[in-house]
Amino acid sequence: MQRYENTAKPPTSGTVRIVALGCAKNLVDTERVAGNFQRRGWRQVADGPADVVVVTTCGFIAASAQESVDTLLEEIQAKERGETRYLVAAGCLPDRYRNDLCREMDELDLVVGVTEMTRLPELVEENFAGRLKRWEFSSRSLNAPVEGPRILSGPPWRSYLKIADGCNQGCTFCIIPRIRGAQRSIPLNDLVEEARTLAASGVVELSLIAQDLTSYGTDLYGAKTLPRLLEALERVDGLRWIRLLYAHPAHFDDDMVRAMTENEKVVPYLDIPFQHISDRMLTAMNRHMDRAGHERLLDRLRSRVPDIAIRTTFITGFPGETAEDFEELYEFAREWHFDNVGVFPYSREENTPAFGMAGHVVEKVAEERMDRLMTLQRGISRDLLWAKRDRVISVLVEEELAPEPGDRYTHLGRALNQAPEIDGLTYLHVPDGAAVMTGDIVAARVETASDYDLFAALVEVDPA
Repeated sequence: MQRYENTAKPPTSGTVRIVALGCAKNLVDTERVAGNFQRRGWRQVADGPADVVVVTTCGFIAASAQESVDTLLEEIQAKERGETRYLVAAGCLPDRYRNDLCREMDELDLVVGVTEMTRLPELVEENFAGRLKRWEFSSRSLNAPVEGPRILSGPPWRSYLKIADGCNQGCTFCIIPRIRGAQRSIPLNDLVEEARTLAASGVVELSLIAQDLTSYGTDLYGAKTLPRLLEALERVDGLRWIRLLYAHPAHFDDDMVRAMTENEKVVPYLDIPFQHISDRMLTAMNRHMDRAGHERLLDRLRSRVPDIAIRTTFITGFPGETAEDFEELYEFAREWHFDNVGVFPYSREENTPAFGMAGHVVEKVAEERMDRLMTLQRGISRDLLWAKRDRVISVLVEEELAPEPGDRYTHLGRALNQAPEIDGLTYLHVPDGAAVMTGDIVAARVETASDYDLFAALVEVDPA
């Protein structure tokens, strides 16, 4: 820890503004930070001036780190205008670039890593009282999930449940283990209790998240425990949909497939990043599974989980990727018709094994390959959605639209095949007089589709 003189006075009104960047996992951490501030008497403001501004940063890849830096620079300018009295940088960016950040941004008053986020309110109060700047980090090996009550920042009918932090998989392109440490699962009973609290507050859709869902429980219980967790969550009153976001394909075994089929609240949707399909690339990425294993898994999922929607992600331009490797990936995507696909050009990250690999692909080539894959996927998505015409689907209503002349679609929502914030939407026609509220799950008949969105008409409110 290093201390520096700070002339700021302790806050008198106790207002805090929190800016969350990055993934849903960081959002949950930020919600806990907000809850911890509230518990100690701080008043949260959504925007504008505040006594304290906390930026919970992301440092996963260069683009997300740059977004964090840009946000901090904007908040430094606000502080210089007198709109902020104390500025905090927290989370992944400090853990990854601690020395650079502290050296280049002297205007920051408090800089802490992930482990210290649980103690943020106490650290802020302590350093206001002592008129001190503070930079504090624990050993990465000690990283643990952020603890505390949550203040939900999204719609009251849906939320994320973070079941673990850190990762043991060792993908050669990924910096997460160096930032977040080894996997640390949250005890099952704690997760079930949190789910009950969320459901009691009105949450009907719960998305399970972690760096690796499929390894949940191996550190606590000596075995993969996701199926047992799903069975327990199935019994939580009020929950209607349970969604699985980020499952490692090498560890998605028959017990997990069975859990998806036997638990009615687990929706037929799976986010399962493949990253590539060429055996050469999978080995170089240290993905623990070859192409044949991926195809066997896809066969099991599609034969045993009716109407399953599969989202995956691919990386183009990984070191050593040849034109032949990419064409194999392209034809694989064409053959298997995934419902949703994200494609990312490889980002060369310091302190990852891939950083020093030979055969780095020119950035322009990686982006061209990404564009080709996304163009292919756009057509696949359109065809899959178009095939749903005249089918009755379940839709979670999330927004009432402002009336537009000639537009019959009055509401926005999401179907089972559409995860929050990353997939398409369902536009819903609700006739005059129908009692539909945001947060309702309704039955709707699909009328038409676009590349990524569905258009449907209400059939029934709150179907069984």
